[in-house]
Amino acid sequence: MTINSKKTKDMWICFNTAIPAPEPLVIGNEVVERVNTHKLLGVWHQNNLKWNCHVKNIVRKANKRMFSLRECRRANLSPEVGITCYESKIRPVLEYAAPIWGGLPQYLIDEIESIQNRCIKILGTSRCNFETLEQRRAHLTVKEYQRILSDPTNPCNKLIPQPFTHEHDLRTTSNLPYVVSYTKRYRQSFIPRAISLLKQS
Repeated sequence: MTINSKKTKDMWICFNTAIPAPEPLVIGNEVVERVNTHKLLGVWHQNNLKWNCHVKNIVRKANKRMFSLRECRRANLSPEVGITCYESKIRPVLEYAAPIWGGLPQYLIDEIESIQNRCIKILGTSRCNFETLEQRRAHLTVKEYQRILSDPTNPCNKLIPQPFTHEHDLRTTSNLPYVVSYTKRYRQSFIPRAISLLKQS
């Protein structure tokens, strides 16, 4: 396969300032563009492993789709039609690949949650009829973790710490692995977050 240099991007990820950035990548006679953000399989990645760019883009996309809710309201359609429209056209945008990027700081959580709150206001229904998007991301994260864990053929299965059994009778019945997190960045990533959510359930 011939690599197209114009469609290839170079992203340098390193948190040690003492390490100099490597030389630019060259394919043929073309220098590969080095970027700080890049969209891969529908998810925006940053070289600092934060999710600000991804949240910014999904919020912008969801905002544009709110037009359909306003049209439902103007057409005097039943609330059920508007809810179906929200759940099929807007909420999926806010939840795509959520188990991967769901470990967010509070200000980004609030930014995403504000979209659902605005949709609920347009629909003229109660917030009690909806789970928060943060709760839904937690459910999706646990579900994805359990799916990977139960499938030995899944490529990600070998990355997940396997449950362990106690040799002695302990007070706890949990066999979830213990994950040491030295940084908040790692603690909010998929595997540690999923294990933490399972321990809380």
